[in-house]
Amino acid sequence: MSIEPLRQFFSARVYAVVGASADPTKYGNKVLRWYLDHKLPATGINPREVVIYGVKSLSSVSALLNQSGAEHISVSVITPPRVSEVLLKEINGLGDKVKGIWFQPGSFDDATLDAARDGLNVIAGGRCVLVEGEDGLRAVANL
Repeated sequence: MSIEPLRQFFSARVYAVVGASADPTKYGNKVLRWYLDHKLPATGINPREVVIYGVKSLSSVSALLNQSGAEHISVSVITPPRVSEVLLKEINGLGDKVKGIWFQPGSFDDATLDAARDGLNVIAGGRCVLVEGEDGLRAVANL
């Protein structure tokens, strides 16, 4: 598997975890915790959660961009494919502000991937940040 998509993804300065959860048994929680454990500036995106691990959650990727003032962000997705499709519509409206999107296992279908690959750096196909994230961080550190 190519390291280049990981390098591009981890070159962002801010990260969104769409589908973040306060429930420690859910992957939305585990993925957000991974970012925080690695001292990465990550925010959970979930309209129903208020605070997760002391970080205020936001309702959308657009809200994170507005709040953070970041030029570019990367997005990890842990939502059902139908929710991921709605997310893509939001992301497509943001122009080039999203540096990469990482669909965690189970968060996409073929239609979602086809739509995402039109102009975005996409990581998918069973690749998981919990498994490959450190490889990506090392790739960025070695630039």
